[in-house]
Amino acid sequence: MKIKLKDPTEFKKMLIINGFSQTELAKAIEVTPPYINQIVNEERSPSAKIAKRISTNLGVDFNDIFFIDSAC
Repeated sequence: MKIKLKDPTEFKKMLIINGFSQTELAKAIEVTPPYINQIVNEERSPSAKIAKRISTNLGVDFNDIFFIDSAC
């Protein structure tokens, strides 16, 4: 199973609304900026721990921005 963004475009909007760039979010959750970029571009799935950090920093529920793809 993989964790995926529900909507990468909406995720980018959430970053802006919360005053984050991808680089700033990466720093806040202690990952590299390319890691965030790969998640946004659906090239990589975040771990559960990282997905939780992202949702916490954006002030939203995990299920608001992510879904678990059980087909993978």
